[in-house]
Amino acid sequence: MEVMETRLMRAPALAMAMLVLGMANPRGAPHRNDCAASENLKLKKSIPGTYTEEATRKNVEGTVVLCLTIDGHGKVTDVSPISGPQELLQFSMNAARQWEFEAPLKAPAHTQIEMTYSLTKACSEGSGMDYGDIITTIVPTEEHEGDLKILGKLAQPSPPYPEAARAERRRGQLYLSIVVNQDGSVSDVQITNPLDELLDKPAVETVRTWRFKVSPDGKPTRFSVTLSFRIPCLDGGRY
Repeated sequence: MEVMETRLMRAPALAMAMLVLGMANPRGAPHRNDCAASENLKLKKSIPGTYTEEATRKNVEGTVVLCLTIDGHGKVTDVSPISGPQELLQFSMNAARQWEFEAPLKAPAHTQIEMTYSLTKACSEGSGMDYGDIITTIVPTEEHEGDLKILGKLAQPSPPYPEAARAERRRGQLYLSIVVNQDGSVSDVQITNPLDELLDKPAVETVRTWRFKVSPDGKPTRFSVTLSFRIPCLDGGRY
């Protein structure tokens, strides 16, 4: 049985995950979106966005989604916002303008990226910081001849772990069932064992945007997904 496990961690003080999404915009943006036909470009250089004093004061967290225009040399020539907290947009855009990619086959090219920001503080009940840690495990629900296999991930953004949930120490395991299609997209996301109202719905919405590299000629296959929400300073090696 194949098992695919991913650890998605919020690092101390400020966690910032950066992801290049070679896929269409899943959120339906109000802004111009040249990334409706986004390309999966290889990233050579990335610069993190700046977490501003205003954002810190307001405890702003979340994911900024941007559409980048890339020239024939792999340089970013334009950045358009798609979604994200207003306080984080401009500084994320400024950082993205400094990103560099391998030269696309055809220019100009467009690609969609995500920058996820998360604040943490000292863990009062244990040692270290109270950052959130999400471990994702994916296994076939049942194995049948002709099923496709997941060979890798093209886009697997982390589900949000809201500050409100971490502050109330809400954690544990959320169990989902998904279908991975022949083009690598995900459909029919179902909750088989819920965890928490603050965590379940945002996780399902995120999982619907996942996209995988899959084996050719396989048929759509159902997989079981376990999302383990942890606070390592409290949970240690649990989950």
